[in-house]
Amino acid sequence: MAGSIRRAAALAAIVSIVPLAAGAQVRPMATEAPRSRGVAAADAARESVINWYGELQGISSHLQRVHDRALRDPALAQARDQLMVSVQRAMDAADPELPRLAARVDRMAAEADDARRRGDSDRMSTLERELAQIRARFMRVRADVLRQPDIARQAHAYEERLRRRMIQIEPLTEDLLTRTGELQRLIQSALPQRQD
Repeated sequence: MAGSIRRAAALAAIVSIVPLAAGAQVRPMATEAPRSRGVAAADAARESVINWYGELQGISSHLQRVHDRALRDPALAQARDQLMVSVQRAMDAADPELPRLAARVDRMAAEADDARRRGDSDRMSTLERELAQIRARFMRVRADVLRQPDIARQAHAYEERLRRRMIQIEPLTEDLLTRTGELQRLIQSALPQRQD
């Protein structure tokens, strides 16, 4: 079972979602005085995003520490491990190619290191595209699996136990989670919208 848990954890890392704000590219503040009202507004907006992002990082770090403390509870850690194994088994059943793709991701790290040492930017780009495709596949299968009634019930029960334990450790957990959502929405609304 320990091997299944390690494998489930490794695959979970493949499909982990980068926080919304992590993708934001924040440029340093201008060092000279704004020349127009438009520039001043842009600088103020940029400063707001930087401040929101900093607050978001601080809250996320704090909640991660609370989460880690909660998982020191052996029963909660066991429930997490059981959920991970259940999700992994359901993912493998839904898409039998996933284990092969997970092994491919492991091999890609060495290939990327080799390409980086050689300065082969074309190979790096190819590997990045392949990794993005694999991640998308894992995320799609994982999302489908998490909608399966048995898995959804198990996940909900685990999340509720985790939430209650985190609140015991940090009574402001709910408020901090709410603020995290608010900050993500603020940052998203301040970022330029891509035109697809």
